[in-house]
Amino acid sequence: MQHPSKQAYSFPMRTVIITNCTNRKRLDGLPPVVLNDECYSSIAAMAKAWKGQIDERPTTLMASSLYVGRSVSDARRVATKLDAKLMFASTGLGLIEGDQRCPPYNLTVAQDPNSIIPRLEKLGVRASDWWEAVNVTQSKGSALADLVSQPDIDLVLIALSSNYVQLIGEDLGKIRDTQIDKLRIFTSRPGIEMLPSHLRRVAMPYDERLETSTLPGTRNDFPQRALRHFIEILELSSAPAEIARKSVSAAMDLLSLAKTTIRRRASDSEIAYMLECVWADYQGSSTRLLRYLRDDALVSCEQSRFRRIWQDIKGQDSIESKA
Repeated sequence: MQHPSKQAYSFPMRTVIITNCTNRKRLDGLPPVVLNDECYSSIAAMAKAWKGQIDERPTTLMASSLYVGRSVSDARRVATKLDAKLMFASTGLGLIEGDQRCPPYNLTVAQDPNSIIPRLEKLGVRASDWWEAVNVTQSKGSALADLVSQPDIDLVLIALSSNYVQLIGEDLGKIRDTQIDKLRIFTSRPGIEMLPSHLRRVAMPYDERLETSTLPGTRNDFPQRALRHFIEILELSSAPAEIARKSVSAAMDLLSLAKTTIRRRASDSEIAYMLECVWADYQGSSTRLLRYLRDDALVSCEQSRFRRIWQDIKGQDSIESKA
């Protein structure tokens, strides 16, 4: 695949934070762009068609506002603390700056109805091939490797779920050995195993014990919570990689594994009824209602499933309020 000339990111800085985009997006009532259901002859053809769809739509929000959820707010918080540039690894747009304006879209490598993975499997290619193809359409080439090689950047903090490690893995692998010490990577244990082997020494050894720290949360926001712990609690932004790893290991050793909570299964209708009963008490807050369901009612409910049920109730509540 021919690479166009490298795109230089125009920001004078020394620290960059890269986090993954999210399935949840602030759409402002606009229909999102979704990949057309066609048979594509190649991944390059699919990426070109997708870029055509994206280019037809007006850009509405900056990336840092388009993506919604704790993972984004935690990454944004760290960026503010360090006066760092926030960037996103986006399935639909490639490597983008937080202040880049984007159209509303739905495309992901995560388990989701809009996942691109089934399309890639039909073509016999991998997520990392899509990452290369979508960045080439944006004239970015090996986007991450090119970014890290810039001499005015000293530190790149990468907080990604394992799905997104798969997406950018080959691009990470192109980073020159002399540049690796610029990196600090935050991901889950499976995510660390997916990294190119020579990069694992700059992956910080956070594990499930983080849940008993002052920053508990969900699996979806684990990498970004680890990043926050690293910067806010341990204050390791200027520490060499090996010292940072040892400090993180020592911090984890001071914590214990969270007690396993046994939660029961429930049908969609039962969960909806439970949420309706306490809707007013929690003022319809999705975050508080999910915590109620898991921590108080002890009902198991995957986040995307909860989100669908919550949106149904919210829509009905809105209709009744207008009546």
